Amino acid sequence: MVHEMYEGNRKMTVPVKMETQGLNFYYQEFKALQDINIAFFAYQVTALIGPSGCGKSTYLRCLNRMNDLISDIRVQGKIFLDQEDIYASDLDVVELRRRVGMVFQKPNPFPKSIYENIAYAPRIHGLAKKGTQMDDLVEDSLRKAGLWDEVGDRLSQPATSLSGGQQQRLCIARALAMDPEVLLMDEPASALDPLATQKIEELIHELKTRLTIIIVTHNMQQAARVSDRTAFFYMGQLIEIDATDIMFTRPKQKQTEEYITGRFG
Repeated sequence: MVHEMYEGNRKMTVPVKMETQGLNFYYQEFKALQDINIAFFAYQVTALIGPSGCGKSTYLRCLNRMNDLISDIRVQGKIFLDQEDIYASDLDVVELRRRVGMVFQKPNPFPKSIYENIAYAPRIHGLAKKGTQMDDLVEDSLRKAGLWDEVGDRLSQPATSLSGGQQQRLCIARALAMDPEVLLMDEPASALDPLATQKIEELIHELKTRLTIIIVTHNMQQAARVSDRTAFFYMGQLIEIDATDIMFTRPKQKQTEEYITGRFG
């Protein structure tokens, strides 16, 4: 599936990696998301912004069915990954979560060594064998996450011995080890200091050459720095989505302008 868009006066055709059509989401009787329609383009970063409680993280978790782990939820509408309905009855959810990886707000390394944090899931899923093949996968994943030069000589040490920023990049490396096609990031730098945040943002720029990235952030400056497109959510609704430079300089909706300029939220 492709989408036609304009960059200035130039017409472009871009491939759609994921898409939601008429998505509604309920926690019991509470409607948390209302008729969300978004296409995510391959090898681009899309930022989801909006005030706390507006549905950003709920929406993000719909994209790899993490919300399935919550009781009394209901989903209506369609979500497609490469034109395949991810809520189809015959879909392999484990494989979906391999293809659509996720990095959470707070680093959550396993209580294992740095090496085992990376090797654990690929070993279970049969993506690599013990020995040289696994060693290469661990090194490659840590290099992609910009962490190898910092930890390559201490892989047997506990992951919890790393700094917060290093732990978050380890969690990104852990997701990359599963060879995902899409990476979901839920406020990945909100708990980090400015230097660690800068490293995460630089990493996002590098990763988008290989992945489609969807990031939830409260930080307007961060959204402006890292994303190609930005979507503004408010009270469970998608108010507006557009190229990031347009959203931050000449949004079409007054509500978007008021949020971006700090008048509410």
